[in-house]
Amino acid sequence: MYDISIRRPKRHPQTAPPTGNAQSVFYLKHSDKPKTIIKFMKQFLTVGLAKKDKKFESFLEATKKELTAFFNSSVPEPLIFLLESRLELDLIWGQKTEKWVVGGTKNGSIFILDPKVYTQLSSHKDKNDFWKTLKHEYCHIYFRYITKGVNPLWLHEGLASYLADQKKICDDPLDVFSYFDKPGKGLYNAGYFWVDLLIEKFGKAKFLRLIKSLEPKPNLTENIFSARFCKIYGFKFDKNALTKLIK
Repeated sequence: MYDISIRRPKRHPQTAPPTGNAQSVFYLKHSDKPKTIIKFMKQFLTVGLAKKDKKFESFLEATKKELTAFFNSSVPEPLIFLLESRLELDLIWGQKTEKWVVGGTKNGSIFILDPKVYTQLSSHKDKNDFWKTLKHEYCHIYFRYITKGVNPLWLHEGLASYLADQKKICDDPLDVFSYFDKPGKGLYNAGYFWVDLLIEKFGKAKFLRLIKSLEPKPNLTENIFSARFCKIYGFKFDKNALTKLIK
């Protein structure tokens, strides 16, 4: 677990584009070793080991055990970086982030606002939300490792919200078709609704078969996803079928 603080980025002759875009700092592959990632980041950010925290370690151990059991698969343990300012989050994502954004994953690592500043620097006012967010991001590590992608985006975010117990209310379940590969206002709500329904109605075994069918070869499109979904569930993932399902 690492603390990060800002150091003025310097242009790197091989990795930084001519614009000096901060996002170039994280052009690393999932196969890159932890030491390589940290060494690379230190050119742009101050990175130091965080103090040992028994609560943190216990939570991570329990979360890893739970997610490994759910996915029936293990993943390389992610590096976790605790960010001390909104500016650091902006630098890592290469853009100005909204106040509700408190973390994310890149290159098999988790970046999240430090619990000491989590409620101060975000729209989240419940300190317990930090732990749900951390679990949410850890779920993304598993999803991306297994599927080699993030689409359908509603499934990616819906599953993470479901496993992190971040319950959502969905007013328009059929809005899910807006979020195959694009974010939007109802993404998390629609995603949570359908993940919850698929698991509760048809069971975890079928759901895991769906997850493991998502590797984007050939390039995963909505039609290919619908065909793979149909092989597992016996009906297409389209508006007609889903409308009947929720009546």
